[in-house]
Amino acid sequence: MLDNGTLTGEDLDILTFGSALPNLGANFHSPEALLSAVDYFQEYNARTTAGAHPLTSFDAHHLLPDPEQRAFEHYFQRMAEEVHGESDTLDDAPLLVHNDLSYADESWSYPDETEGPVEGEVSDVVPRCVGDEDNPDPFLVDEEVRLDDLGLADIPEHVAVIHAVVSWLHLQFHLPRIACNALLAILTLLLLFLNPSASTPFATLQSGHHLLGVDKPVYTLPVCPICNDVYPLATSPLCHDTCMSCHVDLFLPWQTMRGNTRALKTLVIKYPYLPLSEQIASILKIPGIEATLEQWRAKPRMSGTYTDIFNSDFCCTKLKGPDSKLFFSNSADERHGPNGELRLGVNLGVDCIMPGPKEQSPDEVQRYLWPIVSDLLRLWKHGIKVPTESQPEGRLVRVVLVTVVCDKPAAHKIGGFASHSHTYYCTECWISMADKGKVTAFQKGAFCPWTNAEQCRLGDKYHNLTSPPAQKNFVKEFATRYSQLSRLPYFDLVHQIVIDPMHNLFLGLVKTHFYGIWVQSKILWPNHELATLHNMLADFIVPGSCGKLSTDIGIPAGGSLTADQWLLLATVYGPIIVPQIWSMYVPHNASEEEFSHRLSAVEKTDAEKQQEAARKANNKLSLADAKKRDLQENREAPPTPKRPQVPNDGSYRLNLHPSDPANFLKLSMAIRILIKRAITDDDIDEADHLLREYNIELIKLYGSGVIKPNHHHSTHVGDCARNFGPLHNFWTFLFECLNKVLKSFKANNHAKGELETTFFKEFQRTCETSCVICTLRANPAKALGSDAARIMQKATHEERGTVAGLAALCQDLDENSMDGNIPLSNKATFFDYVVIDGKRVHASRAVGTQRSSLVHVQIPGRSTPTHAYGEVLEIIQVDQHLCNGKQMLWFARMRWFKRYEGNWRTIWDDL
Repeated sequence: MLDNGTLTGEDLDILTFGSALPNLGANFHSPEALLSAVDYFQEYNARTTAGAHPLTSFDAHHLLPDPEQRAFEHYFQRMAEEVHGESDTLDDAPLLVHNDLSYADESWSYPDETEGPVEGEVSDVVPRCVGDEDNPDPFLVDEEVRLDDLGLADIPEHVAVIHAVVSWLHLQFHLPRIACNALLAILTLLLLFLNPSASTPFATLQSGHHLLGVDKPVYTLPVCPICNDVYPLATSPLCHDTCMSCHVDLFLPWQTMRGNTRALKTLVIKYPYLPLSEQIASILKIPGIEATLEQWRAKPRMSGTYTDIFNSDFCCTKLKGPDSKLFFSNSADERHGPNGELRLGVNLGVDCIMPGPKEQSPDEVQRYLWPIVSDLLRLWKHGIKVPTESQPEGRLVRVVLVTVVCDKPAAHKIGGFASHSHTYYCTECWISMADKGKVTAFQKGAFCPWTNAEQCRLGDKYHNLTSPPAQKNFVKEFATRYSQLSRLPYFDLVHQIVIDPMHNLFLGLVKTHFYGIWVQSKILWPNHELATLHNMLADFIVPGSCGKLSTDIGIPAGGSLTADQWLLLATVYGPIIVPQIWSMYVPHNASEEEFSHRLSAVEKTDAEKQQEAARKANNKLSLADAKKRDLQENREAPPTPKRPQVPNDGSYRLNLHPSDPANFLKLSMAIRILIKRAITDDDIDEADHLLREYNIELIKLYGSGVIKPNHHHSTHVGDCARNFGPLHNFWTFLFECLNKVLKSFKANNHAKGELETTFFKEFQRTCETSCVICTLRANPAKALGSDAARIMQKATHEERGTVAGLAALCQDLDENSMDGNIPLSNKATFFDYVVIDGKRVHASRAVGTQRSSLVHVQIPGRSTPTHAYGEVLEIIQVDQHLCNGKQMLWFARMRWFKRYEGNWRTIWDDL
């Protein structure tokens, strides 16, 4: 019966009473065999149940219907809504009585439908919009698809802590799954040994994730492999099996290459997607997060001073809600939000995980933005009701997209602007590439500004074009494409798309000035000025909170600097070191003619860079052409011409200009003002003036060839600060850290969206695990969970940086401590006095006098002891754990006396 899965007539004899031995089947010849099979299947069912989702009454009565049935019900519902809408229209319209309308036998009769309208009659029928992408929303996830969340309150505290620790080790420190499962098994044995009646954790990491609720479902959307169109979920009634444009299959065949049948529909290309609405619902479950999100309402404000994004121009005057009122209104009767709603603003840092391996074109990027913008539109217009701490029954939450922050290439793709190498390369004004290196590029109001209305109008025109050649010519002429963000009624495509200040100022201006101009153009020679710079960096001492800067900056051994290191160079190291180097190497009596050769040297270096870029582009085209013609592999390629190298020695010539430090300090001062935590209108005006002067002087000192698009974009940073507050509110340092987190996850390196899906799922698990740890930490009533969460949070804070930065940190630690040292305990007891050999010695800081604090100390040595004299400032006792156990150590903080090296003759010598 167990083997066949069916009941035969012989099997039914088991129920016959009085038979000598029941029929146990072909493989069961004794009751012992049946009992062993029962034990086996009991163990099998127990292990299967451990990783399964418990069947609740809700699940039993809300099973997913058949896809065809769901499609039919959805179609029937739409038809009913259309009929209802038409009836409402007829009810609201005035009653029209036709001449041929007759009434007889209590029934109405209308003219024949085939008859045309009466002459002179005006038709008021409004054509129905069939192109609305959000009616219905194809990416709206049904409530039936979502799983119920499991709360930590129903889980035993020790079980929750065990699973949280194992999940944290796996996601934070990448402990392999097999090791996590082994750790769970060992902890289970230990738990049963200490308390046989205790609740035991699950035996696998996957079951633990499900128990904690961190394994949230990540939706994978089908993507056309040809045109990259994104389609709804496979479970959606609006899903398609083939691309509507290319007629290419979106799913793999039902049968595998080996003839097996697939249990589920498998996508050809996956696009991982999790709606923002679901992420917000998960975030609001963290204790205290709701109050944190509303702290800005009680914060004092001052006109003309920007402290955060909520008192910036856009949030205070421009962002509107669906009722046409200010979205972030904060009047006296709205301290808990308009109508009691929770209003949230989000910044979109374009860090989307799109299927690779190639970078998507601007039009393909818009297809991937479609579900994200649809969700944002729904959150702004209708909102979602989420249980919160203040309203467990549910609070209406609305979300508005405040700004999109990204680097320059991504900003052009997201906002529907032409390529960043287009003739009109700016996203805020109509400056051309021909004016990039002119002084007018940095004069205020020199070029006509972009407007949101113009960008939306041109984008709609581009969207209506059908042929690729027509679209290409349109972009060439108007520098505009279609953007999905134009669907948001409140969004300004020109001013709410911001080029990240981190990329623009630190990785753009500072890096270009130091490395692109000074190092590559031999303003700083490796064996002269640059070597002096390295020596000064080695002697620099800065607080540990500032970070470390590689002492070999500017040469390959120094590695690539991160954005925060370029910021450190511009605001801390540079203003002190740069003037000293110029004062050391620039002659005080040098004339202006002696520096005339410097400009030609810079122009020569820039020309070499352009030639190198052109050579690489030609080689790339030649290689592509060769692949098309299928050239033979044994055919030798022409030798690559080597770039001429400037000798480091023997041809040294001074390229420093006396005005270089002042020019660099203007950039440093402007950045120092812009990164302030609170910034005023006067600060913004001063920083904008300094940046414009810096760029104009840059042309005079080094020529127009060194000017990059980033230099012009820096003139718009002041407007961004007024629109969205201080730079730390919207720069992308956080997203760069998230990039490193994503790269640290282990993946299978599969193509067609597999790699991106793995990244997405692991990142979501990491976020949910952090939420679980925060929840445990916020519950002091459960000491075990709170203490364990505190330890995990402390261990999570790790320093990340480049290899060169790590080497500098290691060198600093080696200089301050010898190998084999034991870290001193961070807990100590301070005493007012100590008794040594019957004499009481006081700590002067504790008693306020030095009279009993002066001591003579003998420090043991190899031959003779060293005699020292000083004042005891503090007396400290530490319980230190050493190899041989715990020991009590005593320390004294001393102020040592210096040995007198003068004349030892005293008045007693004359007696």
